[in-house]
Amino acid sequence: MKPVFIGASPNTEKDDIRLAWKLLFQPWNWRQDKEKSVHKFEETVSKYHDGINAVAMDSARSAFYLLLKAYGIGPGDEVILPSFSCLVIANPVIWVGAKPVYVDIDKDTFNLSFEDLKRKLSPRTKVVLVQHTFGLPVDLDKVREIVGNDVKIVEDIAHSLGGIYNGKKIGTIGDAAVATFGIEKIISSVRGGMVMTKDDEVAKRIRDELENAPNFSLIRIKISLLNPILWSIITPVYYFGVGKLTIGRGFSYIAHKLGIMGIMIEKCEYDTQKPPWLPARMPSALARLGMNQFRKLDRFNDHRREIAKIYEEKFGEFVVDKNSKHIYLRYPLLVEPDERAKIHAEATKNHFVLGNWYKNILFAPASSHEKLSYKKGDTPNAEWVAERIVNLPTGVNVSHNDAKRLAVILVNIEN
Repeated sequence: MKPVFIGASPNTEKDDIRLAWKLLFQPWNWRQDKEKSVHKFEETVSKYHDGINAVAMDSARSAFYLLLKAYGIGPGDEVILPSFSCLVIANPVIWVGAKPVYVDIDKDTFNLSFEDLKRKLSPRTKVVLVQHTFGLPVDLDKVREIVGNDVKIVEDIAHSLGGIYNGKKIGTIGDAAVATFGIEKIISSVRGGMVMTKDDEVAKRIRDELENAPNFSLIRIKISLLNPILWSIITPVYYFGVGKLTIGRGFSYIAHKLGIMGIMIEKCEYDTQKPPWLPARMPSALARLGMNQFRKLDRFNDHRREIAKIYEEKFGEFVVDKNSKHIYLRYPLLVEPDERAKIHAEATKNHFVLGNWYKNILFAPASSHEKLSYKKGDTPNAEWVAERIVNLPTGVNVSHNDAKRLAVILVNIEN
């Protein structure tokens, strides 16, 4: 039985694999091509988002870093962030010399707590980053009401690309947005990110910075192109063998040891250090992967909602305004802490590899928290949820039958 991975290139389809193979043997087009793919990718994303400025680069962390610089954020300033997120979005605040201030979540939605936002707001607050967690839209009108007009609202749309809030495209409602096209996100170019902003001057400042930024290295481009290809080979044979001695696991182990699967978070980032090559320009090869996926964005999101409905029949619904759309990048469940390992093990036994966003605050070890300016107890709801969170897969390669089978497995465990 073919395994279902929540990660491991979950959006990749046959046309993406063919394109990756094709690009792998066209190194002359890796960084810049005659079709100017990066510019086309930006135009495609901009048009979808009602003409907003879209500026592409290597990652969302670089996008947020350059956006903060363009806003003039620096020492003495505070930036409010979700703690129920990843350290890569906190690091840019530290890189510009500002102070990250972490806001707690609502246990029912996994999105920011408005009450805690009010408590954390100060005269030094210059930016609040709003994450639409797992694709559930945040009430941005309420956020604006709380922070006023002088604080910049930046939407983190890593989980919500293509979503709708109150009839408007997510990413176009705040002052700006940062997007990622990483392996496990809404669409994937393996590596890549964007700033989307309504402010032409801010967009110009970011483009000017990128003029002097380094190119994405050729070895990183090659590794990125190999990633979906390797997973397409590994996945069908992942459990082919005896016990843990399987062909797919062996291939995966060797590929990771050789460094050809890529590293999404570098070691220095856990120490809040900026990798010296960031920010970098987005290479044409990865922009072409991104465009190929972006054409399928609405279909991918429709599929995610269909899979989520199957889970909802077993586990309950999220309340979403009728004028809004929940993307369900992943379907989150809360379980008892002592049951979580058992659930992951039973799912794996049935060839489902589940997710654990965000089992640690900032998805980082406790040893990194002090460096990230996070203290235990800063966000108690998020800490409580982190001990109980399990994520179910919703990607395009998860069939309706897969979702039904997984739901039954999980219900039987709970019973």
